[in-house]
Amino acid sequence: MFTLRGLVVALLIEAAVIVSCLTALLLLRWRIGFRKQEMEDAVRAVEPVLHNWLVLNADVSNVVLALRRLPPHAAFLSLARLATKLATFERQQALAGALRHEPWVEAVLRRARSPLWWRRFDVARLLSIVGGEGDAGLIASLLGDRSPAVRLVAFDAAARLTQPALINRALDDVPARQDAVQAYQFAALGRHAKAVADALIPRLTPDAPMGALNAWIDAAGALASPEALRCVRQLASHPRAEVRVHIARALRRLAEAETLPVLLTLLADQDWRVRAQAARALGALRTGSAAGALAIAVRDPAWWVRYRSALALARIGGDARVALLGVVTGDDRMARDMAQLVSGLSSAAVIEMSEV
Repeated sequence: MFTLRGLVVALLIEAAVIVSCLTALLLLRWRIGFRKQEMEDAVRAVEPVLHNWLVLNADVSNVVLALRRLPPHAAFLSLARLATKLATFERQQALAGALRHEPWVEAVLRRARSPLWWRRFDVARLLSIVGGEGDAGLIASLLGDRSPAVRLVAFDAAARLTQPALINRALDDVPARQDAVQAYQFAALGRHAKAVADALIPRLTPDAPMGALNAWIDAAGALASPEALRCVRQLASHPRAEVRVHIARALRRLAEAETLPVLLTLLADQDWRVRAQAARALGALRTGSAAGALAIAVRDPAWWVRYRSALALARIGGDARVALLGVVTGDDRMARDMAQLVSGLSSAAVIEMSEV
């Protein structure tokens, strides 16, 4: 049994632990508030100087000096907030050259080997603003980081550079990511569309793994690179329907005469998903000569194909819309209902719904 003295000691120890925890929480709250206020003060100090450089063409050294006067973490956070919000990619590139070897930048980058993921995240975020060709090795290591957040921001840093090794590694990473992340990565890669297209073209082959090939086809479509999309067009007879779906979707960005017969072939594909994407692409390209085929596709057994075909006719306009109105009075009830639904939409609504 516990003695009274032992009980008192246990209560005192428990009280000490509680007081210690409360003190630690209060100190943490104070530190967070202090850091937040410090960052806000830094933003107020740097923003007018950065504005003068961006708008009034003041000397970039003023920005460098303003950041140099701040603590490293405050300089980093204020730059991360302002540069990404106010500066274009081209101006960020100019700023990067002036800032890259500043002592506070080096202090932040030394955290790249930290066991704490948020410190490595800060390194990747800073490199996405000031990283240069000499940082390729560090960025490559962050691309393989165990934290998904670090890898994503490191991808943005890699997209700043034109080094083939980094671009190839970035393209190798794309197939393993979710659609939303892929869209972010495609936007980042778009900064160097020509270099990325050159790296994509050798990958667009029939024997590439299906998952990777689909991601690279989507990348070619997002970049709207004619050279890469011509390689995509040559894959239109791929035996896998999943690949043909991505091909039809991507070809809506390739406005060439040779694209029409390919899309018309895909509009007659055995898989309804391929037919639907082909109809969408024909509408996006506003291919008037496809109106007859699209009017037939409005009678397709698959609801989604009828929907996409009707939207395509409405988007093309002119004779294509006349063909759509002709379906309204036809004898196919399902086609008639779809044509009636879409023909009543405004032009803005047709465009918006076609892009979904």
